[in-house]
Amino acid sequence: MTLAANPPIEIPLERMTGPQKWDLFQALWEDLSGSMDDEARSPDWHADVLRERLEREERGEAVWRGVDETFDRIRAQIAHGRKN
Repeated sequence: MTLAANPPIEIPLERMTGPQKWDLFQALWEDLSGSMDDEARSPDWHADVLRERLEREERGEAVWRGVDETFDRIRAQIAHGRKN
């Protein structure tokens, strides 16, 4: 994968392990969370998705989990070789 930058940045996703990809994702997430300028904000449609998910939780059709809990669950799944 090549990111559009000057100069372009090559990220060898196909050669990275699951844990390496996860570490990269987490580093990007933490960086974005700390510098939310207009370009880094969620797209407009994301508010609609979150609203629908909250409504599903209120109806008892879903369970809301925070980011930390979700990340912990994904890490555990990766450690055990599962995708979901």
